Amino acid sequence: MSRRVQMNQRLFDLPILRGWGRSIHARRIASEPRAQSTATRFFRNLRQLEVLQGPLAQLADGRAPLRILVAGCSFGCEAYSLASYLAVTFPQLDWTIKAFDISHEAVAIARRAVFGAKHGLADPLASEVRPYAERLFERCGEVWAVVADIRQRVLISHGDLLADDLLADGAFDIVFAQNFLVHMDDATAAEAFARVVGAVKPGGALFVGGMNLNSKAALVRRHGLIPVDWEIEAIHDNDEMRRSAWPWGYWTLEPIDRSQTDFTTRYSTIFRTRGATEA
Repeated sequence: MSRRVQMNQRLFDLPILRGWGRSIHARRIASEPRAQSTATRFFRNLRQLEVLQGPLAQLADGRAPLRILVAGCSFGCEAYSLASYLAVTFPQLDWTIKAFDISHEAVAIARRAVFGAKHGLADPLASEVRPYAERLFERCGEVWAVVADIRQRVLISHGDLLADDLLADGAFDIVFAQNFLVHMDDATAAEAFARVVGAVKPGGALFVGGMNLNSKAALVRRHGLIPVDWEIEAIHDNDEMRRSAWPWGYWTLEPIDRSQTDFTTRYSTIFRTRGATEA
C-alpha cells in the first residue's frame, strides 16, 4: 500500500474526521461534472479474481464453456488481465471474453494489443503478477504485445452500453462493469446498471467496483442481487488508484467503515444473480 493511501486511510478513518471526509466527498459528488475516463492499468486487483477459486468456483468448474463480458473495457487492460489469470489458473477451461468500450480510440488500442507504460503497463514482470504477465505478454523492444492465443479468445468491439441492441439478456456467466459507472450521473448509472444485470445468466456473477457506493447499494437491493461476502476488505484495499485521492474527487473510494449497517452490500464488489431455484 502506498504512503499516500496509508495517510488518507489513517486520517479519514479517525472517528472525529470520518464524517468530515464524507462531507467533502458528498460536496464533490454534488458539484463536480462527470467525465468518462480511460485511466486503467494491468493486474489492477488480482485478489478480486481469486473468488473464482473460492465462492464462485462452480462457474469455472469446466462443465460448460465460460462466457464473460467486460463492459467499458478501455484499452483492454482488465480483459487481458482476466484472460491471463484464466489461462494460468484454469489451463483446461474453455472460456471466451467479449469486451467493448464507447471510445473508438480505446478500442483501437485494445485490438492492437501492444502496450507500454502510458497504457497502464509498468514493469509487468514484478512481484505477484509475474506468472500472469509472463503468460500474457511477449517483449517487442520497448513495448509488450499480448500473445496470439490469448488475443484470439478476447473479442474487442466498439459499443455503447445504453444502445438498445447491445446486450442479449442472460447471455453471460460473468459480467465485469468496473470503474465507469462512477463517471455517470445517478439516473444514467441506474440504467446502465440494469443493463449489465440483465446480461448475467441466472446464478451468474456481476463484478462492479468503481461506482458510487450509496447508489450501488440501492441498486443491488433493487435488483435482488446477492453480495458475495469474501475478502471484501482485501479487495477494497487493493484499489489504490481510487483510494489514494479520497475524498478529494467524486470518483474516489472511501476507507472501510465497519459501522455501516449495510457493510457487505456497500463494500463488496462481487454479486450473484439468483438462480432458477432462488427466484
